[in-house]
Amino acid sequence: MLRWVRIRDGVRATGHALFYVIMASVCAVFVVIGVIELVGRDRATYWGTFSETSTVCDPPSPRGSACTYTGTWVSDDGSIVKTDITLDGSVHPGRSIRASYQPGGPMGDDVNNIVHTAFWSKAGLWFPWVAAVLFAAITWYQHRRWHREARGHHYGGRHSALHPSSHPSSPDT
Repeated sequence: MLRWVRIRDGVRATGHALFYVIMASVCAVFVVIGVIELVGRDRATYWGTFSETSTVCDPPSPRGSACTYTGTWVSDDGSIVKTDITLDGSVHPGRSIRASYQPGGPMGDDVNNIVHTAFWSKAGLWFPWVAAVLFAAITWYQHRRWHREARGHHYGGRHSALHPSSHPSSPDT
């Protein structure tokens, strides 16, 4: 019996370590993306019109379906034309929408072949930081949860209705 307990504890510890490594890596990736976007924030941004020519949607799911919109983007002054480019955002099939294009840098729109709707135009400046904080918060929450469970406080807290000491017949009361 003791052998199985050790094996279980070893598997649990390995799982926890793997969780921490993966979550720390994801946070680090988002921080790196945030720094790259912050450094490149002064790159020229060109506005223009994206015209949808093709829409491919994933099969519907309970949460909806994700679609990829491909089309042609033309800058306002007509000096830049991008064909077969992907839209970061959404548009009705056959319609057009205002979109921005920011080439240059290691994560530029020219590298990713993408244009952005107004909402997502400057998302690179805030989204990676929000995502990094979210993953750090999830990691912290899980760490605290595992720490409480390891100390035997997995009932929901001392004053919880599920905690043994809250029962009238408990010797602690």
